[in-house]
Amino acid sequence: MLSISNLSVDVQGQAIIKNCSVAFGAGQVHVVMGPNGSGKSSLAATIMGHPSYQVTHGSIELHGQDLVALPAHQRSARGIFLGMQHPVEIQGLQIIHYLKELCALQGNAAVTVAQMMERVEPLLTLVGLPQSILQRCVNVGFSGGEKKRFELLQMLLLQPKIAILDELDSGVDIDGLKHLSNGLNWYREQNLQATIVLITHYRHILTHVQPDVVHVMVDGNLVVTGDSSILDSIELNGYEQYAKRS
Repeated sequence: MLSISNLSVDVQGQAIIKNCSVAFGAGQVHVVMGPNGSGKSSLAATIMGHPSYQVTHGSIELHGQDLVALPAHQRSARGIFLGMQHPVEIQGLQIIHYLKELCALQGNAAVTVAQMMERVEPLLTLVGLPQSILQRCVNVGFSGGEKKRFELLQMLLLQPKIAILDELDSGVDIDGLKHLSNGLNWYREQNLQATIVLITHYRHILTHVQPDVVHVMVDGNLVVTGDSSILDSIELNGYEQYAKRS
């Protein structure tokens, strides 16, 4: 379980997260929604340990261990993954070599290209990416949908305990959305105790990936938590109904 208690976060002296508390339970899919600028991506970056986000109060605990003092790579080693809203391009780094290193990190031992391919090939099919993509550089020249499917590919390869996906469905067409949903549902089946946190503005992906808990974030805090009926309320009345609770 990932537990956040009374968390407050500043960026360049400005309060971004304000006394936020939430528990993301094992084996559950949590959805975080909210208006633009409400702090959703900031919460994800803080959990992952982005150095620009300064925790001024509170705790972030994974199975009882406080993560606040740990850098991002140590949080990753403990099983936290962040699929970024805007994946970066890395010129000169071929995906085949990048994924080979990911496989080695996960297994704590060197792997051959053949071993890497044995693991990666079925995942490429699952997320709808061609094998030829392995010869390209990381995210260079990728469409928005390709970038998001590549983020998911990395998640499926690493098999994290906590998968935080920041607007995985943004900029993705209908076919891409089906591939993403298939990948997420496969991951759930393979990792029954894993936690998925989906940050999204839209409910389209949630017709394929059933959420267990829905949260609404407004002005740096999670103001409402409940079941999927919240999605209907948001669709009918927007986020203004929750503004007074922030």
